Amino acid sequence: MTKTNPEFRAGMAVLVGRTNAGKSTLLNALVGRKVSIVTPRPQTTRDAIQGVVNRPQGQVVFVDTPGFFKTHASALVETLHKRAKEALADVDVIIHVADPTRPLGEEDEIVLSVLAKQTKPKILCINKSDVPYRRYRSPWFMKQDDYTAVIEVSAKDSQNLDALLDEIVKHLPVGVALYPPEQVSNATREFSFAEIIREQIYLQTGEEVPYRTTVELDAIEEGVSKTGKPMLTVKATIMTPSDRYQRMLIGAKAWTVKSIREAAQWQLRKIAGKKIVLELEVLVDAKMLK
Repeated sequence: MTKTNPEFRAGMAVLVGRTNAGKSTLLNALVGRKVSIVTPRPQTTRDAIQGVVNRPQGQVVFVDTPGFFKTHASALVETLHKRAKEALADVDVIIHVADPTRPLGEEDEIVLSVLAKQTKPKILCINKSDVPYRRYRSPWFMKQDDYTAVIEVSAKDSQNLDALLDEIVKHLPVGVALYPPEQVSNATREFSFAEIIREQIYLQTGEEVPYRTTVELDAIEEGVSKTGKPMLTVKATIMTPSDRYQRMLIGAKAWTVKSIREAAQWQLRKIAGKKIVLELEVLVDAKMLK
C-alpha cells in the first residue's frame, strides 16, 4: 500500500506451461530486460527466476519455471518438474502460457492435470500471436471455462502485454511492494552471469551437449582497462560429464570454446555496461553421470 494509492496491489504470478511455449521470452518482454535465458532447447530454464514489473496500480513479481515435458526418466527431469510444481505454492495468480502453433500433447496434459488441482485465479495466456498460422488456437479457446480470463499475446513482439498485466494486477492482494522499484530480478549477478554463459553453450553447440552441463562462476574481479575505463574480469568453469563432451566443448583448435566465450562476453558487456574479459575453462565432473 502506498501513500498515493491506497489500493496499490502487489503479489506473485507464476508462469507455467510446456517446454518452449515462450515463458522465458514472455518474462523478459514483461520486465523489459533479459532476466531469464532463452534457447530453442527444452529444459533451458532450471530455476524459478523472478522478474519484477512495476505499474502505477501495483507490482507484479513473476516467477519463471522449468517447462513440463515428456521424456525419459532422469534425476534432472524429476528435479525440474518438482521445481515447477513448488513454484505454484506461494503465488497469487497462475499464468498458463500456451503455444497455439503445436498440437495439444502429453506435455500439455501434464500441465493441465497439475493446474486442475489449483484453486487460485488462472489466466490462459495464448502466446505467439505474431505467427500467421496458429492451427491449434481453437482447442485452447474451448478450454476457456477453466480459466479466469484468456488473453492472446506475442512475447516476441511485446503485443498485448498491457492487457495481460491489467488482468493479473486485478487478482493481486492490496499491499506494499515486495521489491524496491529499481530491482528487476531476484537473481544475483553471479547467477545471471553463469546463466548467460550456459545460454551460449546451447546456442553455439547445437544438440550434442548434454543438459547436465553446468557453469560455475569462480570469480568476478573489478579492474580498469588500458584506456582507464572500468572493466570486469569474469572467470568461469564449464562442467561437463565426460572427456568426450569436454573435447566437444573445446573443439578443434579451441574454436568452440572461443565461440562460446566471445558470444557470452558480448552479452555480459550489454548487461554490465562495461568492458568484460571472460576467462573460460572446461572441466570434467564424472559425478554428473550419476
